[in-house]
Amino acid sequence: MVGEIGFYWGHRWSHEVPLLWRFHSVHHSAKDIDFLVNTRAHPVDIIFSRLCGFTLLYALGLASPVGKDAGVVPLLVVIVGMIWGFFIHANLRWRLGPIEHLITTPAFHHWHHTLADHKDRNYASMLHWLDRIFGAFYLPRRDWPARYGIDAPMPPNLGGQLLEPLVPSH
Repeated sequence: MVGEIGFYWGHRWSHEVPLLWRFHSVHHSAKDIDFLVNTRAHPVDIIFSRLCGFTLLYALGLASPVGKDAGVVPLLVVIVGMIWGFFIHANLRWRLGPIEHLITTPAFHHWHHTLADHKDRNYASMLHWLDRIFGAFYLPRRDWPARYGIDAPMPPNLGGQLLEPLVPSH
């Protein structure tokens, strides 16, 4: 839960701070959402989000970067987060009833990727009550996003996507 709070704020800042958005937009540039979108991210974005989640874990003494058990908690956090990331990005149009009141689901996260008014919502990766607390929750009962992606063009190849955030805006 502590890691989720750090990841939540790192993710939210990646949308709200223009410099961070330049790197995070690579993830959001996908026009179709499926489980592989979970792996589509700029290395700077990955490092920043991990630092946000792990800093809180280390600061509260819930993990340690040194010692015989060093790395066990962060490793578990990364593995569980990666598996959950594949799930919430999956192209599943399932609605999970009461479970949607407890955890994030594909329906919840797909609204985060929409190319519409609701794109700056639903930042949580596992515990959407953070979005409820901080006013960013959006999950209609029946609707599903019509379009995904970002407004700006993104190069289609890996090299272009890695360089795009580094190119000054025109």
